[in-house]
Amino acid sequence: MESESLLPIREVARITGVNPVTLRAWQRRYGLIKPQRTAKGHRLYSEADIELIREILYWLEQGVSIGKVRGLLGQDQQTVTGTADSSWEQARQDLLDSARALAHDKLENQLRELAKLYPAPLFLHRVIEPWLADLATLQRPDRELIQHSAHAVLMHFIHQVLSIQSGPRIAVGSIGKAPTLSLPLLRYELQDMGCRSIDLGPIQSEQLPLAASRLKADAYVLLLGSGLTAMWLAQHQSEWPEPVFLVGQLGTVYRTEGWLDKPFATHVSELEGFPPCDT
Repeated sequence: MESESLLPIREVARITGVNPVTLRAWQRRYGLIKPQRTAKGHRLYSEADIELIREILYWLEQGVSIGKVRGLLGQDQQTVTGTADSSWEQARQDLLDSARALAHDKLENQLRELAKLYPAPLFLHRVIEPWLADLATLQRPDRELIQHSAHAVLMHFIHQVLSIQSGPRIAVGSIGKAPTLSLPLLRYELQDMGCRSIDLGPIQSEQLPLAASRLKADAYVLLLGSGLTAMWLAQHQSEWPEPVFLVGQLGTVYRTEGWLDKPFATHVSELEGFPPCDT
């Protein structure tokens, strides 16, 4: 009966949001999780393992580096203080130093290491997005050179890891004016959720039904950029193919104004009712 409660790594990844590569790294490098094995060597996780993964995520979200999490497991989260070591800030600083030095290989290796150790939402929202903001506000004469170089390395890294061949097919595009890197980062996060992505790029609203008739995607995710008005959204949202989900920082403003009538979240990993990625 006990074996009935054990789950394979793919199911645990779906439940916890931590991809299999990261789960294996936590086990091999840090001994944080000790799943059971089948006769063929496949990992099986218990409910206790899943709770442990959630506890690890808690400490990572507090800013504790993965290498220091083990000493905190099992402790009362309300009474432990002073544990956060600003690992996110250090990670961003390391990336910034490599970008300033135009150290392309080092920067890409740093990105790969961080992506392996941390779930995509934490990697993107605690490290990459603030790092990109830091690059944009550098006060030095070679700022554009550094920023362009770093963006190129990040784009190359993302395209290298977009390798998923199965799972729901999600078409992604941007509506309005959105930063160039927004869609690649969105595709990276979708892959971490077990979804294949089809990049439509910046797309005109009237082109979406045409794309939908050919793609037969399982769902559509639209990143909302700037320049959209209440009248424009009211006119076009009803034309978009279903199911459609909306994301993006600026979408928060549109939602606050009451302009959106489709499911919305700032990040795709925060969307509720996203069944195509939950199969």
